[in-house]
Amino acid sequence: MKKYLNKLIINFGLLFWGFATVFSGLLIQVQYHIGNHGNDITNKYSLGLDYSTWSVIHKISIIMLSVLAAFHISRHWKWYKTVIAKRLVNKNKQVFTLSVIFVVVAITGFIPWIIDVLEGSEVNRKAFIEIHDKIAIILSVYFTLHIMKRLKWFLATIEKINKKTTHNPRS
Repeated sequence: MKKYLNKLIINFGLLFWGFATVFSGLLIQVQYHIGNHGNDITNKYSLGLDYSTWSVIHKISIIMLSVLAAFHISRHWKWYKTVIAKRLVNKNKQVFTLSVIFVVVAITGFIPWIIDVLEGSEVNRKAFIEIHDKIAIILSVYFTLHIMKRLKWFLATIEKINKKTTHNPRS
């Protein structure tokens, strides 16, 4: 049961932090970036929170999602190696596409942070953010499809844990 519970916790963590990342990212994009054309957004509130707060929520979500995704991918590393070695990528396009897009979105999202910390070019920082924003929309679609495809697994795993807990409360 512990094996199922660990997988379920990691996958629910990915689901929660993935949703928080997508939601906060889309909210920032729609409420603060689109159509502002250089206007001051520091005093604008959305759902009761200002831009800085939404930005912090987005950054925390990204870090949590990245850590969990790295752990998730490492737990499935044997599967990745097998699929690549046996040339089964075509049969697993959705997962591979999701993985590649996730890495690209992560890179294009982390680079602006690095540019900011190193006090680099604001033009380059904003260019990476624009690329990140556009590719992240595609990632959101793949993320949703990935979850929908695994919904049965979530429900079956919850049922297994409930059955084992009710039949053997000490496990």
